[in-house]
Amino acid sequence: MAHTHGGFTHTHDLAPTLRGTILLGFAGGLVPSPSAVVVLVGAAALGQAWFGLLLVVAYGVGLALTLTAAGFAVVRLGSGVQRILERRPRWTTHPLAGLVRRAAPLGSAFVVVALGAGLVLRGAASAWG
Repeated sequence: MAHTHGGFTHTHDLAPTLRGTILLGFAGGLVPSPSAVVVLVGAAALGQAWFGLLLVVAYGVGLALTLTAAGFAVVRLGSGVQRILERRPRWTTHPLAGLVRRAAPLGSAFVVVALGAGLVLRGAASAWG
């Protein structure tokens, strides 16, 4: 797959592998998050530090499994879509395909920002009563 950075076009021969996806998912689950720290500190303040630690470990394992499953699904879905597009090359040259390729990143960024803004406004509204 060829792409351009700073005016230079180059390719990458390595496709995402299942092994790399699994390792990335587990690495993501090992990264501590602020919410896990809050749970651990809250449990320690209640005198239940062992329960807080258990919750944090369960949270990390759950996050690792979720990230691994999502990565696995993306790798499998990408392979399937690539096979379909190789069988139907006219789909990649259609003007609508170019529009989708240009609009998809902007559209997904808009959805993420809109959801984040909605959560912030909802939280602010509940905090101010």
